[in-house]
Formats: sequence, structure tokens, C-alpha cells
Amino acid sequence: MKALSFHQPRAEQVVRGEKTVDIRTWRVAYRGPLAVHASAQRRDARCRALGFDPATLAYGAVIGAVDLVDIQAIDAERYATLQAQHRLDTLFPGEPCYAWFFRRPQRLPEPAPARGRRRLFDVVMDGEPVSEAPPEAAPAARVRNLYRIAPPPQPDPERPFALYAIAEEAGGGYRVALYQWVPVGQIARPAFPAQDGKPAAPGALWEIEIGGDPLRTVTDHLLAALRANGYKATDLGREVGSETPFYLDEASGLRLALIFIAVKPLARHDRIEAIGQGIQAMSEEEAYYWFSKCSAGVDATRAQKALRVLLG
Repeated sequence: MKALSFHQPRAEQVVRGEKTVDIRTWRVAYRGPLAVHASAQRRDARCRALGFDPATLAYGAVIGAVDLVDIQAIDAERYATLQAQHRLDTLFPGEPCYAWFFRRPQRLPEPAPARGRRRLFDVVMDGEPVSEAPPEAAPAARVRNLYRIAPPPQPDPERPFALYAIAEEAGGGYRVALYQWVPVGQIARPAFPAQDGKPAAPGALWEIEIGGDPLRTVTDHLLAALRANGYKATDLGREVGSETPFYLDEASGLRLALIFIAVKPLARHDRIEAIGQGIQAMSEEEAYYWFSKCSAGVDATRAQKALRVLLG
């Protein structure tokens, strides 16, 4: 899972939902779940000035998560307009300046010790103390213990893929998040461990989030998957921002997931279209094979590149 480090008390403000915008001099292409890491460096005077008791705050640990929904370049005027959200009392730092927009803050039951780094870095969330993810580690989304969606979905065993339409922070558009869920008891070790004696929640084995031009180019394939599962094409627009997912059967959900995997990093419309059509033309056996290769394991990235070369 991607993580971003903050000095206290800014990390605390983020997980409380008081600070919904962060100001940085750099940006990234990544959008999605983001672990909130509290730096080990203490700034007691600053904490007290902002109304926090430094002794009650966590340091050198992941304390929660947010969704990073957008990053926008801003000028001095926009910086001032967003002051109530970024909560900084300093002057505009000058350009380049970017506003990172957060939504859906969540707090971990207990801080998970972790060493921070500059810029984005990876952590593994597995119900154990958090450590840096080694290069060969499986994708963090398969082992993290935080829900990105609340309430948790209730997938039918016959329709294990859950698709959400998520409103973009700016521009009035949307992106989608597609999860593969397995009911508790069907996997040896749930992705979401039980806490405080409560039963474990159903676990997301796999997920992908996609938006922008790649999503717009493959919208026909998305709508075809919805229609194959009894939904109308118009349902998608009505459910943007809803906590109720669209449930997809394994065959159509897996094929749509494979399309999303293959086209997400691409920009050329003709190549995206060719790959989408190529995956739709695959036999069921071929689609299952490529999904298994591209969705997990240390060779997944290599398999994704091979699939793009094959179909592009």
C-alpha cells in the first residue's frame, strides 16, 4: 500500500478529517488508498501551538489511511481559498505548488510502527506491525487490513466482483474501483483479520482503480459487463459516489479486470482500443490464464507488459 509521511500534528489532523488538503511542491500520477504515516520527528512546540498535547500523539507509525482523490497545481489565490482545508498559516510557498485532496479518512485501531521515507513509499498492512515492503513482496492491496469502502460489500459467491463508481474531486467525472471478494471461510487466512474478538470481515483478494482517458476509452466494455449482470447502462451514472456496488459474475468481472490491468498505464487511444478488443475476443480459458499471470506474484508486471505487446 502506498504511504505518505506527515509531521505531527498534521498526521493526526488528516485521520481526523480536519485536514482534507495537503500542500506539496511535487506531484505523482498515483490515485487511491494512501496510508497516513506520522513522522518520528517530534515538534512539541508546534503541536501545542495548534492545540495538541504532543505526549498523546503517535510518532514513527502508520496511524490511518485516506483516499488520495486528486492533485491540482495551484497559485497564490487558490492557496488562500483552500486555507480552511489545508490549515496552514504560512505564506504561499511559490510555484510549483500542488494541492493533494483527501477523502474518507480512517484510523487504525492501534498505530503500526513503520519507518517513513520522503515522497511516496510502500508499506504492507497485514494486521502485524507495518514494515517497509521488500521488492519481492506481493502487492500490498492483497494483504492490507483497511477497508477503502464502507460499509463492506456482501458479494454473492456467484458474483464475486464488486465495482464502485467514484466521483472525481474536480471536473464532474468519475473513476471506478473493481474488487474481487471472497467470503470468509473460503480462504485460509482472511485479508482483514479479526480485531477485539470480532469476526473477520470478508477479504478483498485483489483490486484495481482506473479513471481518465483509459477508462473513457474502455467504457463500452464496462457497460457490457454491467448489462451481462442485469444492470442498465444508465445505472452507472446514477450510482456515482454510492456505497452500493455493482456485483459482477466471475467470468465478466475477471475479463473486465484484465482489461483494466492492461490499459491503465496507457495513453494512446488506438492501442487501448486494440487491447480491449483483444481481451474480449479471448476464450474463457485464455482470459483466466492471463488474469492469473497479471494480477499477482512477483512476475505480474512482466506478464502485464507481455500481454500489452501481444495485443497492442
